[in-house]
Amino acid sequence: MATEGRRDTGGMVVAAIFIFVGGLAVWDSLDYTDADSFVFPRTIAAAMIVFSLALIGWNLARPVAPEPAAPGSTPRRVGLVVAMLAVALSMPYTGFLIAGLGAFAAITALAMYDPWTRGRLLLYPLVGAAIVFGFYVLFTKVLLVPLPVGRFFQG
Repeated sequence: MATEGRRDTGGMVVAAIFIFVGGLAVWDSLDYTDADSFVFPRTIAAAMIVFSLALIGWNLARPVAPEPAAPGSTPRRVGLVVAMLAVALSMPYTGFLIAGLGAFAAITALAMYDPWTRGRLLLYPLVGAAIVFGFYVLFTKVLLVPLPVGRFFQG
């Protein structure tokens, strides 16, 4: 964890690794001739490179790290890993949409530090559904990525 007066060196190292991996993904996709094959890896790699460069630039422009936040909760961190594994393992059976909604609900519940209000109980599921459906449309219609339908929903 960064301390006052130090740069986030670990974050910049990971960002540099992501830039390298993104470069490898772009380089590997240069031989792909079908747009269905190269659009997704190039788009994701380009975004990963841009955001990683932005993180490095931000850390170099602002070398003093902010005061570290209060330490996180270990059960919440473990719960996040368990939730993500459960979603990844359930996706072949439930499909992207159901698994995505479950992931959003689980992560929101685990990450919520503030008390639940009536407004949050109404707004968060609507926002979550919009985000999951938005990613579904982005992947299937724009990036042309086939997403799992789920064995439970196949005819």
